[in-house]
Amino acid sequence: MIRTLLTALFAMISFTATGLDHETEARLKMAHQIARERNDAALVNRVKNAADKIESGLDAAETEAHLREIETAVGIDPGGWSMAGQPLYHPSPEREAGTKSIGPKLKTALAEESVPGVKAAVAEWLVVLGDQAGLPDGRRPDAKPGPLSLDEAAATRLFLDALASEGRAVRELTEGRALPGQMLRFYAYVLEGLATIRPSVERHAADSLDEVDALATGVAGILTKLQQPDGHFPFPDLRGRNLRFGDMIEKQLAAGAIEIRDGWVITADPDGGTQFDTGVCGVALLKAGKIWSNPAWTAAGLRAADWALGQKCVANFNYNAFSVSLLCQAHAASGKADYLDAALAKFRLGVAPGQAPNGRWIDPHNARTVYHIIILRAIGDLLETLPADRASDLVEVKTVAEPAVAALLDEFDAMGITVECLPELSPLVPQVSDSDRLRQALDRVAASLVEKCTDGSRVKLGAQPHQLAAVAERLRK
Repeated sequence: MIRTLLTALFAMISFTATGLDHETEARLKMAHQIARERNDAALVNRVKNAADKIESGLDAAETEAHLREIETAVGIDPGGWSMAGQPLYHPSPEREAGTKSIGPKLKTALAEESVPGVKAAVAEWLVVLGDQAGLPDGRRPDAKPGPLSLDEAAATRLFLDALASEGRAVRELTEGRALPGQMLRFYAYVLEGLATIRPSVERHAADSLDEVDALATGVAGILTKLQQPDGHFPFPDLRGRNLRFGDMIEKQLAAGAIEIRDGWVITADPDGGTQFDTGVCGVALLKAGKIWSNPAWTAAGLRAADWALGQKCVANFNYNAFSVSLLCQAHAASGKADYLDAALAKFRLGVAPGQAPNGRWIDPHNARTVYHIIILRAIGDLLETLPADRASDLVEVKTVAEPAVAALLDEFDAMGITVECLPELSPLVPQVSDSDRLRQALDRVAASLVEKCTDGSRVKLGAQPHQLAAVAERLRK
């Protein structure tokens, strides 16, 4: 179901462990976090039950037995700090205190737009984290798909059939009616998927063009209607529907920091999170504006880019990366040099300095594979957009790209495919030295997306639409 797919992020269950030593509490939190991200309520409860037993007062051997049991159940290697042999971030009181002390220095340097200041803060952070720098605080279950056996026509039909399996939701979107409680990024994924698939539909399923065009019009209408006058995109009011975001909104509202109107938080997030939805929505509108030759959609995408131009970089590196991607797309759509110059400046200040020696980003949040992919997309967008005569800029970006791609491919080789990433990584294939290895990995990614959407007989929308559409694009001759 499209509603299930789009709301999986909202399945948040709170977890608190008290009265335990730091190591035991950290292992329980890691197990709970991974169970929650698998959206498995029974597994989450199993972790919570184990925590209750441990908190009731067990000896060391019994405690360790319970910890190892739940770690095995969620896919963590016994001992708590790796999955399939791939290390997980191991917190400690010293690392947490050191990270907290560096935070204000990093924020000040970003606010002052001081690249040397950001690099100095990150260098200090690297010392604090030591061998834990660049390790994620969670990993995802793997997929080891069979070979990709579709051609472009079959992949196109799979996309159309997957959409058709969501008949009621698709009808609502075609009519321009938003689904309740959804973040706007999900409409962007639908619109980007439609823009990506349309050339293949025109070639292989022309009888479906009217339906694709009507759905794109409906989804783009939702986005343009909700875009704010300054160009950014709002966040749904999730109070009473989501523990994490609902609590956050309650606190911001009580502090007078946000305004809510007609079910939407229309105030941009002061911590930079609005760059996420504005980035993906703006990119989708610009791509759709090009495919459908629709100047209104292009103008909306450029308004989003103009908003991004004015945003300060923040301490969450992947937030800045969303604006880098949007500004690159705006340059491609308009030809204006200001957009590309701003994208490169944001990359230099708010993205590149955060890379750790292992190729990932320094903090355990941005080191997660899903956020690593967001940063890689921005890198690929820059490499695609920079002209050949800016050789030194290209070398600068490629110097960051090479270890970042290698780090991801190492995870894929060790664990299987752990994240959807086909449209994000495809632009990097001709840009990196290990292009053959990346190309082979993307074939596996494409195969895993197909397997999520069909078992050979039944079809469902088991992957994000822009990811599934990218399979047909990859197979396009």
